[in-house]
Amino acid sequence: MGALLYQKILVPIDGSEHSKRALNEAIRIAKMTSGNITLLNVQSNHAKIPSATSSDATHSIILNDSKRIAEAEGVQADTLLQEGSVIDMIVKTAKEGKFDLIVVGARGLSKFEELLLGSVSHGVLEKAPCPVIVTR
Repeated sequence: MGALLYQKILVPIDGSEHSKRALNEAIRIAKMTSGNITLLNVQSNHAKIPSATSSDATHSIILNDSKRIAEAEGVQADTLLQEGSVIDMIVKTAKEGKFDLIVVGARGLSKFEELLLGSVSHGVLEKAPCPVIVTR
């Protein structure tokens, strides 16, 4: 069964409703495969705020809240905070960590940023080294 191959699941998360749905789907898959998930939050270079500490705190809160949700469902979750191009960091993390699956939301927080950068989910689909599930 192909689904049993999904032991290492990468979930890019930004606090949006779409990323919360991606998290829920990843939890469902991890329960079926006895897999674990890694929650990835990427602080975009384009969204850099002069007050980095408050921004870093927001990203940490998003990761910690998501980790609590996963662990409450009995799924092991690790967290990772990166900085850079969102698509590039997701793809790089998936390659370097040898992930079996990426579960990503169809849209993130900023429609304006999506217009500027292109769709994150579309970019991940094109460049990912493993299967990708896009949730709506």
